Amino acid sequence: MKIIKNIAPFLIIIVLSFWVIKPLFVSGFFPMHDDEQVGRLYELDQAIRAGHIPPRIVPNLGFGYGYPFFNFYPPLVYYVAEIFKIIGFSYILSIKLMIGLGFILAGICMYIFSREYFNKLGSIVAAVAYTYAPYHALDVYVRGALPEFWSFVFLPLIFWSYTRLNKTGMHRYIILAGIFCALLILTHNLVAMMSSIFILIYLLFLLKSNKDKKSFIMHCLTSLIFALSLSAYFWIPSFFEKKYTLVDILTKELADYKLHFVYIRQFWDSQWGYGGSIYGLMDGISFEVGKVHIVVGALVFFLMLHFLKNKEKKVSIFFVFFILLFISLYLSSFHSQFIWGVFPPLWYIQFPWRFLIFTTFTISFLSGAITLLPMEKSLKMLVASVIVTFIIVFNKDYFQPSGYLTHVTDKDYTDREKLRWGTSKLAFEYVPKEIATVQSDINTTQVDIDRNSISKSSYEVIRGQMKVKVVRDDPHIKKMKVEVFEPSIFRINTYSFPGWKVFIDKNEVTYNDTNKLRLITINVPTGVHEIFAEFTDTFYRKLGNYLTIVSIIILALVICVPKINDIIKSRVFKK
Repeated sequence: MKIIKNIAPFLIIIVLSFWVIKPLFVSGFFPMHDDEQVGRLYELDQAIRAGHIPPRIVPNLGFGYGYPFFNFYPPLVYYVAEIFKIIGFSYILSIKLMIGLGFILAGICMYIFSREYFNKLGSIVAAVAYTYAPYHALDVYVRGALPEFWSFVFLPLIFWSYTRLNKTGMHRYIILAGIFCALLILTHNLVAMMSSIFILIYLLFLLKSNKDKKSFIMHCLTSLIFALSLSAYFWIPSFFEKKYTLVDILTKELADYKLHFVYIRQFWDSQWGYGGSIYGLMDGISFEVGKVHIVVGALVFFLMLHFLKNKEKKVSIFFVFFILLFISLYLSSFHSQFIWGVFPPLWYIQFPWRFLIFTTFTISFLSGAITLLPMEKSLKMLVASVIVTFIIVFNKDYFQPSGYLTHVTDKDYTDREKLRWGTSKLAFEYVPKEIATVQSDINTTQVDIDRNSISKSSYEVIRGQMKVKVVRDDPHIKKMKVEVFEPSIFRINTYSFPGWKVFIDKNEVTYNDTNKLRLITINVPTGVHEIFAEFTDTFYRKLGNYLTIVSIIILALVICVPKINDIIKSRVFKK
């Protein structure tokens, strides 16, 4: 009975999540803004199968020229989907399962955090409010921003782990806080950067009530260092090597933060749509916080004033979360323009309305406080049930795509030609910075390439005569046997990025990339030769890899050594 009683809230949350995951049961897939998700999973899968660990370069995106996508783009959600693919599911179904798992885990994780402050009933209310927040639907069924969507999972876990650390001081929560922060970085590095503001304020709140402030500060710093080390294989090269790409140029052109502020009225009423974000009030997508969420939040605000009047201790957590709620709304709105103007790192966030993630998190948590109203248990149950019902009824219709593509299969998303042209046109921000570009009709930068000029082969003989046999053509390794009849110029159809090394007969040679697409080009003398090219680790990749490996080893030791000691002690004691 006790087990059933403990797992009952989780089962309730899973059952109540039905309407958010219902569209995932429809066959095929559905359209979304970021319609690259299945293709990205396919590319990750191909890189892993080729032995490219950790995967950085993908074979077909970037117009088929060796795009270092996962050197810069957070990979965690694709790793989750890859688990389902390895089990045997299709690429489409693996993405759907990853989405469904993300929805369910977000609700469960919010429940776990809320239980630190509320009873089971209030925590279920907070979990349902979190699950059914309009912005949650926007991320999946409109934008297709699946990495950002999965950040909903780790935010409450980070707050929970620091809450437990503050209460107990146990070292296990230092480790957990570090792991969850690392997972957030690997899920969405921009959201992780944005989170730092909110996490810091919350930690200051916890510090105030901590008796051993010095130890708590050291524990928090340790968890941060551990998080940065654990995720270093990704964020270090991503940060230091983005200067070699077009990302800064395209960010300023395609996602200028000045065009994407939210008007205050849009938080309450913003027409739902499947278009885009533009300057002004005529956005094609909605920025509603949720009418029921706002009403319940207002009631909790008056409840806070009631507790404040009676000088109850529990008022402090409400006060902190209302501050965090205000900050998130403020940074999303036009009123914060001057802050964005004087703090350039914010520009990488691109869309000020991304702070609605934290609006959703804070107001959903506050919704659970409604059950703290002084009333009979049966009445609390009724109030909670009514609120949950209203939240679901008012918001469930947002959780559906603009339509269904019931007849599509994996091939529609993983076809080589589609990936190299259609999908590659959607995003190409990590191609070499010096690549030839042109201006589009709307004055944005485009790669100077057309569909017919994309190479069909992994190599090209620029000048001279030779026979070529491709021995290996993987994302990170190219190997050819060539018979050269006269001194020739040979091109490997792969973008030149720091880390590529080329060898002729095991002797490293200097290559040039002074061509339109910055492709690797070498001079080959007459005779029979082996050409070998490998994408090796730069200093920053090596540094990141070593830090991550060391962190994993330390984590394994911390987990295993106490257990080994316990086993040894128990055996000695028995003897």
